[in-house]
Amino acid sequence: MNEHKSTRYTLLQRACDLNDAQAWEEFVEYYRCFILYILRKLGVDAGDVEDVAQQILLSLTRDLPGYDPSRSRFRSWLSQVIRNAAFSYFRKQKNQKKRIQIFGVEQRIDAEGQPSEIDQRIELEWTTYIAQLAMERVRNVFQGKAVEVFELGLDGLSAAEISEQTDLEVSSVYTFRKRVKKQLFLEIRAIVADLEPS
Repeated sequence: MNEHKSTRYTLLQRACDLNDAQAWEEFVEYYRCFILYILRKLGVDAGDVEDVAQQILLSLTRDLPGYDPSRSRFRSWLSQVIRNAAFSYFRKQKNQKKRIQIFGVEQRIDAEGQPSEIDQRIELEWTTYIAQLAMERVRNVFQGKAVEVFELGLDGLSAAEISEQTDLEVSSVYTFRKRVKKQLFLEIRAIVADLEPS
């Protein structure tokens, strides 16, 4: 990646350059797991998920350079690619007629511009995916009990309960939670900046 901030490209922009093999590998590393997860949620048979994901990645190598961020967000564009691959898969599966109906024309964006159920699901899963990636990075930044304290707070425990469970002062619990939360926010921003064009 270029050292100069003024010429820094997002991963997506770099992956559009078919000559940048490293960027493409990073792109696949980030998005492959998400694609697999969505395909499983859509009901693609376990034995076929890898093949369908591979077809999606192949189509992305062809279509990604033509992606226009001024026309739609990347997530919307990617969800269309995933949805098209799922439609194609289900069409080929004669015994999957019910699934075709679930994700058929009636599920597309309606005249008022409301997202379909599948788009809403993909948006929710994308947000969860980004948070998980960010949390993995946070775990590499903090040692000791900081992440444990933060996760106990997410589980609904009060500062006093966390203090008792971890043998930390309540003030330390607040400090750890604040530091981890700040780092998580920074990691989410960094991931989004790298994976989505502005």
